[in-house]
Amino acid sequence: MRQGLAAETATAGGDPAASQRAPVAGAIRRAWPWLAIGLAAYLVALIVTVPARFILSGDPRWAVAGTLWNGEAVVDGAYRLEWHWAPWRSLASLAFAADVRMTGAGTDLAGAATVSPGGTLLEGFAGSGGGGLLSAFGPRLPFACDAALTITLRQLRIAGTRSEATGEIASDAGSCTAIGGGQPNPVPALITRLLPLPDGTTRIETTPAKGSRVRFFEGRIAAGRLHLALTPAGAAALPFAQGLVIDEAM
Repeated sequence: MRQGLAAETATAGGDPAASQRAPVAGAIRRAWPWLAIGLAAYLVALIVTVPARFILSGDPRWAVAGTLWNGEAVVDGAYRLEWHWAPWRSLASLAFAADVRMTGAGTDLAGAATVSPGGTLLEGFAGSGGGGLLSAFGPRLPFACDAALTITLRQLRIAGTRSEATGEIASDAGSCTAIGGGQPNPVPALITRLLPLPDGTTRIETTPAKGSRVRFFEGRIAAGRLHLALTPAGAAALPFAQGLVIDEAM
């Protein structure tokens, strides 16, 4: 202790500038933790209030408002997707977690979402929907439908080659019309099942909700792609979807 004090005194005595710098250096050492906390608080506030539209760009059909933590996006002026940050789930998952809800045009769906560099996970997303959802989120489909939907997505992971899904989508009897005109075609009540397989892929099948288990659509989520195609039985029952094949990257 005495040697350190003597050395400091000797240095200060030999260099007047050093004796002036020493108190300043000590003050900086004492203040830097508070400066760091203040800077971190400023950055958090900046991120919390950054408009979501600066980050969630892409599809021009989406009108985005609010912030990343509490915001909304409206697609085609018909469906509103709202999200509210869930801080405890974010801490537990080390990712951005939020409660999400979609409303509009006969639709009310809610669930939990987690977004990380590895992808997006949607869990417990369930509720009612309108047939217009097919057109809003499948704008290239060659038909539009009028039917009530009951959606139960226990899990939907969009993560490249690790994409998978579990759940089902049931539709009441309704009608579908080919884009470009034509008469509405009656459609029976259907159910689409998303069935996870041991190899990490997902089998997709659409069948009548009651009676026959003949498949109208068959598909898979595998190798980071969604593939869905109309079967011969589906083409006979749903002529407006003739030749439909969906093959999209996830």
